[in-house]
Amino acid sequence: MILGVFPELNRVGGIQQVSRHAGAALCELAGRTGETCELLSLNDPATEDWFRVGRQRFPFRGFARHKSRFVAHLMIRAPRTRLLFAAHIYFGPPAFAAAALGPHLRYWLMAHGFEVWQPLPLYRAVPLRQAHGVIAVSRNTAEAVEREQKVPREKIFLLPPALEPAALEPDIHARDASGSPVEAASLGVPPGSHLLLTVARLAASEPGKGVDTVIQAMPQLLPCFPDLFYVIVGDGDGRPGLEKLAIENGVGERVIFAGECPKQSLRRYYEIADVFVMPSRQEGFGIVFLEAMAAGKPVVASACGGAPEVVRDGEDGYLVEYGDVSALAARLAGLLGDKGLRRRMGEAGRRKTEEQYQFEHFRDRLIAILEAGKG
Repeated sequence: MILGVFPELNRVGGIQQVSRHAGAALCELAGRTGETCELLSLNDPATEDWFRVGRQRFPFRGFARHKSRFVAHLMIRAPRTRLLFAAHIYFGPPAFAAAALGPHLRYWLMAHGFEVWQPLPLYRAVPLRQAHGVIAVSRNTAEAVEREQKVPREKIFLLPPALEPAALEPDIHARDASGSPVEAASLGVPPGSHLLLTVARLAASEPGKGVDTVIQAMPQLLPCFPDLFYVIVGDGDGRPGLEKLAIENGVGERVIFAGECPKQSLRRYYEIADVFVMPSRQEGFGIVFLEAMAAGKPVVASACGGAPEVVRDGEDGYLVEYGDVSALAARLAGLLGDKGLRRRMGEAGRRKTEEQYQFEHFRDRLIAILEAGKG
């Protein structure tokens, strides 16, 4: 059988989206080989559930963060498992243990970004090195797996994430968290205003998303663009500190915290924005950059992590050094003041997502990697 283990499948987030796509690919592979496929999620509610990719639904079992039951279920399945795909390196230890119980089991781990940028403790590093293969979402992450975790280069495979199929299709019925249609007016923004947009978790444990630097850049931008607003979609325990920062910078009324919203509603936020900006230092890849590009928006990101592999500086957006508020403000001003430039960059990004980052590309590449390396 084929077994997939995931941190989470039914929530918004980059890792969750990659996990859904990987689960769908595993089911496709099992259908081709005539095997059984079972998908397990550690953090989703303890029930039989399903997720959707495009028009297809895929079943899985959740374990409500109950680690012992999750691991026990994995060990029971191990003896008859051929392929174990673990969507995060933190599943390395139980995958390593399962391999001892399954004489034919080969396990693969997936690396997403900053979790592999520093040397791991031995109990995580050894299972990573012993995996049949490690799949990395970007070259930056792949290099960190080799350099910091001492995994041989020939065991590392590159697989960029993909857009949700629906991300390429406008949803004219999308609504925000309050149930209102997502329009500038519903955010309290006057029609015709300039809008900057960030979509990110506002977790205190992830302070490097760059939202603070955009807030700090606002006072430099407002004299030239007095109709400018900054919309932040997402929530978390880091939000109060950012709200305080906006007030301290005198832009409290120009920074709009829209909160979380369903994935299917995000498209409208992208559509009403002029520029997507997330100058983060901790992106292993950055699926939100692709989402913005699919909506035809230029992207401003940081020149670190996996972002330079997604954003082509000067073509579909700009890259700035993380924390350089003046450089960030200059790039944003250049885009806000030139509608033609925004349109050209947006169209370049849209073409790239259509040609390179559809789900079918991800699915076929993952299946090819797993089958070529089944050894």
